[in-house]
Amino acid sequence: MNQYERVFNDIGKNGDGKISAAELHQCVKAIGLEVPLVEVEMVVVEGLDRDGDGLLGLEDLIRLVEDVEDDDKMKDLKEAFKMYEMEGCGIITPLSLKKMLARLGESS
Repeated sequence: MNQYERVFNDIGKNGDGKISAAELHQCVKAIGLEVPLVEVEMVVVEGLDRDGDGLLGLEDLIRLVEDVEDDDKMKDLKEAFKMYEMEGCGIITPLSLKKMLARLGESS
């Protein structure tokens, strides 16, 4: 059993092979996030549930996890870009690249 299946089975405690909005809500609360059940229901129905049954299948959960991971990667890339883009023009210029490389050279 892979890691996604284990997580899926842990969240979907009733063993019906699907995750309800209520089960997902309990999981979100267990990790310390305060999200109203209504919002979780909206995310499930409007964004994640591909087959329209109001429940999440394993594939839906995998897509959710991968979307969250992609968002984290994008945030990291944006932060790295900001470090190199020093002139406020939205691009990394040769001068700003030279400055950052000089800083990196000084700290190593």
